[in-house]
Amino acid sequence: MAEVKLRALGLREVAFGDDDRYLTVLTEDGRKVEILCKNARRGKKQNPAARQFCYSAFVLSERGGRYTLREADAVHSFFALAQDIERYALACYLAEVAAALTTPDEDNPAVCRLLLHALYALEGKKRAPALVKAAFEWRVMAESGYAPDLSCCAVCGQVIEQPPVCFSVRAGTAADEKCAHRVGGYARLADAALRALVHVLTCEISKTYAFALTGPAEGQFGRMAEDYVQYHLGRGFESLRFYQTVLLPPETARRNKPPAL
Repeated sequence: MAEVKLRALGLREVAFGDDDRYLTVLTEDGRKVEILCKNARRGKKQNPAARQFCYSAFVLSERGGRYTLREADAVHSFFALAQDIERYALACYLAEVAAALTTPDEDNPAVCRLLLHALYALEGKKRAPALVKAAFEWRVMAESGYAPDLSCCAVCGQVIEQPPVCFSVRAGTAADEKCAHRVGGYARLADAALRALVHVLTCEISKTYAFALTGPAEGQFGRMAEDYVQYHLGRGFESLRFYQTVLLPPETARRNKPPAL
């Protein structure tokens, strides 16, 4: 049985048997790994470093591609997010997207860095959650092989020298206004939304969330990002539905609450 040392962020916990827990983590090199934490649900055996939203240094036993926890020491915990239901729900969604885009066999360190910076931004409360969400969605898709192409008009092939620029979520491409009108399926990007998108796609990962956006441009930037993820991955996310429920006004949430059985 080999010993493995790695740093990773806890993404998801699943109870197993009476006392054990499986912890899905995202390693610093961007691999998704499942760890069996034996007796982790017994009071005296619980290790807070081997939990969801804790970035930790792990010592594991590995046999046949299966990992069992030996030790875990916290590097940084994001447990404070649980005190804010909106930010916690959003963190769960970002973690689910990261899990969907990673595998045990392929390295993609950008995903781990993006998620950690997003959690720091949510924890610090210096960035609007909606902008953190959209910026993460755009950039993580780009880093995972689904980058939108804004380099030129996808219809005529010419460089779009100046706004307006139109964008198709389904095609993942840009078009000038004339071509977009001719072929359909493109929506005109607000100038501020375009600038934000270019920033998010081209900046250093550490600066992904360092921008501001307000008004209709913010709404368009966020809606397109969410649609882009779901369309190109061909799936929805349970955690996204929960996050959207959290954002509902109280009266709407009460009306939509299922009846007691």
